[in-house]
Amino acid sequence: MMAPGKKILLTALLFSSLLAAHAQVKEGRIVYERKINMHRRLGDPSMNSMVPEFSTNKVELLFSADESLLRNIKEEEDIRDQAGQDNNGPMIRIRFGSGDDQTYKNYSEEKMIQQREMGPKKYIIEDSFPHQSWKLEADTQTIKGHLCKKAACKGQQGNAIIAWYAEDLQSPSGPEVYGGLPGLILQLDSNDGEMTYTAVEISSASDRKLVHAPTDGKKITRAAFKKMMEEQFGEAGPGGRPTIRIIRQ
Repeated sequence: MMAPGKKILLTALLFSSLLAAHAQVKEGRIVYERKINMHRRLGDPSMNSMVPEFSTNKVELLFSADESLLRNIKEEEDIRDQAGQDNNGPMIRIRFGSGDDQTYKNYSEEKMIQQREMGPKKYIIEDSFPHQSWKLEADTQTIKGHLCKKAACKGQQGNAIIAWYAEDLQSPSGPEVYGGLPGLILQLDSNDGEMTYTAVEISSASDRKLVHAPTDGKKITRAAFKKMMEEQFGEAGPGGRPTIRIIRQ
């Protein structure tokens, strides 16, 4: 016969296990604030007086246990990357990406499909899934009520990537091309603050039917798309480079 003390301990352990299982979230929606250091990204000191140092906008990640879709959030006004009017110079408005850019990741099939816009045209890029060599670290922090652990790796251009992931969010996804961790990435830092993503909204409610691969655009290889990007904007720097359109008014 089990002693009363052991019964209480066993009951407490079972209750804790049930709470932990209940707390696991396998699908939902994350809203990130994306912040880009414009002065570092553009690399042209002569433009610093005409362009704000930081640009921010929001993107959303719809996720399930093995799929995710990252897309821009359309805002009522285009406030994503506007510079103020300088009394001694023109106003410059800079847009990153477009409202139709999407990144779909399927972890069970290890594939990634991206929809990208350049000018009036849209393109579909299908690729094998990029794997990062993450180094898991002991540091922790809490983001929007979720305990997160730290991981580090190198980006495709050799830039330093720091990620904070929550194990109770049961998806290996995250912003941009990053993922593959034992939980969903809630914060990402690329190239020591040149570009950051931080979760500002977390919800376990989402429409699962919205998580699917984009199909609106002409299929193109990543190499061909990269060539077009470099012809339009020049080669990417250490931190990578999103689509940039500079409009002088």
